[in-house]
Amino acid sequence: MARRVVDRAGGIFGLLDLVDEHQEAIEFELLVIGRRLAELSTAALSWRDLFVLVRRWQKTPGNAFAAVMHGGEVPSWSEQVLAVIVDMLNGIAFILRKGKGSRPKRLQRWWEKRKQQKFGREPIPLSKFDAWWESASKK
Repeated sequence: MARRVVDRAGGIFGLLDLVDEHQEAIEFELLVIGRRLAELSTAALSWRDLFVLVRRWQKTPGNAFAAVMHGGEVPSWSEQVLAVIVDMLNGIAFILRKGKGSRPKRLQRWWEKRKQQKFGREPIPLSKFDAWWESASKK
């Protein structure tokens, strides 16, 4: 039996919602390729054409639509490749040093969220610390 997705519209309604939400970025990307949103539903720009373009733009770094969809600027292909090259060169330098010194760390990518390590939930009041310490040592 087919199931209906209530919270997400599909097809043309989904595209309309997307255009409504991100109109400026979509218009910009259409202008880049020599089209306008006003041409939608004509021979120059069909609904299928817009669907294919939007799907492609979501996966292509360095364009306005991807930046809007991913909540900020998306790294270009060359930035991603350069980060990998730097990591590889650091690894080669480590190998040429015959493993002496500290292992190279992966270059921090500006487009990736940093993982923050948390210890515990919240501070223990001083009045409860001794009981907590004793219970931890018994385990």
